[in-house]
Amino acid sequence: MKTNSIIISEKKKVLKYSPKNDAFEWELNFKHRVTGISRIDEYVFVTTSSNWGKQSTNLIYFESGEKLWTKDEIFYSIHIIDDLIIYANKTKHFCGINLKTGVNIFITKSPFRWWATPKTMLLNGQFYLYTSNKVFLLNLKNGSISESKLPNKIDPKEISLVLDEFQININNLPSANGGGDAHAFIGDASGGDFGGGDAGGAGDGGGGGDA
Repeated sequence: MKTNSIIISEKKKVLKYSPKNDAFEWELNFKHRVTGISRIDEYVFVTTSSNWGKQSTNLIYFESGEKLWTKDEIFYSIHIIDDLIIYANKTKHFCGINLKTGVNIFITKSPFRWWATPKTMLLNGQFYLYTSNKVFLLNLKNGSISESKLPNKIDPKEISLVLDEFQININNLPSANGGGDAHAFIGDASGGDFGGGDAGGAGDGGGGGDA
């Protein structure tokens, strides 16, 4: 969804601004300070932080400013597949929630050792979790995990960065100088999954570890 309108934040407020009309189309107030915003197509992810360090992720409709739900955690390595959001949380669990309601569908413990930093990849409808030594498949219906392999031509030991099927659809950065935070927010475009930045509260810093 391409538009000239932009999203900005002011302390505890998020606003959608239309340059065509030089006017704000909507504004949304939050209880706590806004610390990150990111947009994926028609959805805006807003991260808020309280004075006591409590962080939350809010999902907003871009067009109307309607808030769909709030989850008291930070999202890492986000993918949206139909009505399912797949993400990793700070405890290294992989989570699936309903996009429209925020209801949890599954929470799955990482199959990797605690020090490993796995990456994720959506390929041919399959959701892979991998390091240089191990590859697993995440079942998108129930969250079960099974050991697997990447296609023969793709060597996990050689992968440094990847833009997968989901990221190709949403990553519209025009050039290296075009700015924007989508690459820091989504999937493996920054090279890793569980660490890193906070563009909209969900960043990907660091490289992959070993299982």
